[in-house]
Amino acid sequence: MQLSEGHGDKSAGECLVAIEGHPSDFATKPAVKRKCLQVSESTGLQTEAEYCVDVELGQLMVKAIGRLGHQEIVTLPVTSITDIYTIDDGQDCFPVPLMKSLSTEEKAGLFFIEFTVDHGASIEHAGICLVEASRSARDELLQRLFQLSIASTLASVRE
Repeated sequence: MQLSEGHGDKSAGECLVAIEGHPSDFATKPAVKRKCLQVSESTGLQTEAEYCVDVELGQLMVKAIGRLGHQEIVTLPVTSITDIYTIDDGQDCFPVPLMKSLSTEEKAGLFFIEFTVDHGASIEHAGICLVEASRSARDELLQRLFQLSIASTLASVRE
């Protein structure tokens, strides 16, 4: 999966000036920036990246440096997430080249987010594969995304 230009109301600069933090900061900070790896599904190529969970906007933003050296950003509202796979779901959820490119420790933090992108006239299915520093850091992020998804769903029902 190639990262694509981000969409959304908040710029990368606004979100990414948030405090660099420990995973437990998700519970108390409106936006927390963390470093991770973005991994190509097809080749296993690893790129340093960082993500930001923005509680106020209910979105995840991932920033990485692309193949041509320019910054690429994916911004996805938690409501656009359709599924998340981890290594706990089985290695067969991930392509062989990707799995071969990761160490045992990296596999523990591996996850794939499947989401939709609304282009108005059509909806595109996309995904991004990331590696957190540890299984516990990954689980903390996934729990936060789950909580935000529930909050967003409840907010839309109330409107």
